[in-house]
Amino acid sequence: MRDYSIFKKFGFERQPVGVSFSLKKPEGIPQMEGSLGVCEMFAKAQNSPPFYAARENVQCGTQVMGMEPFPPIMFSGQLGSEFSMFKTPSVNRRVYDYVPIMPQNSVQYIIHAPLDQLTFDPDLLIITANTAQAEIILRAGSYSDGHMWNAKGSTCLACAWYYAYPYLKGELNYGVSGLGFSMKAREVLPDGLIIITIPSEMMSMMIENLNDMEWEPHWYKLGRDGFVQGVKDMEARLSKDYPSDLVWGK
Repeated sequence: MRDYSIFKKFGFERQPVGVSFSLKKPEGIPQMEGSLGVCEMFAKAQNSPPFYAARENVQCGTQVMGMEPFPPIMFSGQLGSEFSMFKTPSVNRRVYDYVPIMPQNSVQYIIHAPLDQLTFDPDLLIITANTAQAEIILRAGSYSDGHMWNAKGSTCLACAWYYAYPYLKGELNYGVSGLGFSMKAREVLPDGLIIITIPSEMMSMMIENLNDMEWEPHWYKLGRDGFVQGVKDMEARLSKDYPSDLVWGK
């Protein structure tokens, strides 16, 4: 199992949550009581012992999890105007052409565990962060490979972008609480928090980068005028080694 202790350094108000998908019933982890939308489960797991959700526990999001197909009333776009999400059914209908969903019947159990109770390497790590914390995590996501950040989402089916998309694409994705329709209506989180999902494939790189890079560059501590002067000083220093037109293109 990987060492995830670097994430504890952030002092998150809400714990990161490891999520895994399984065809087999998990051993040693209890089934959650009741039912929730998938988008509510990671928030529940932030302050609870590990649990797994089976089909009967998923009140909303079964289609995203591949547990059942979309019913015609959804797939045809009929609900969009009812919820004031979309103007017409045809507009709502387009969502189902691009929203990521798990392959049918590939998931029977969804396992959640908070960071301090992880006993497995999860398929996903879902982090709820403030802006300053998110900046460090996103910078770590491109620190060693230069990849562009992704912030993909849609008005409806927000859980797809935090669960299915990172898992299927192997890409980090992020969004802001209060933007997903059902997540807002269900009061999953206060508005304005950054939700970041890191897939397993990126985890070793993220941990290495977080351990290696400077979390708060000194440039952030100089103030506006100090930063501007610091850039000028750097330009003067670099100009000693490179012609000035190569430094800033002047």
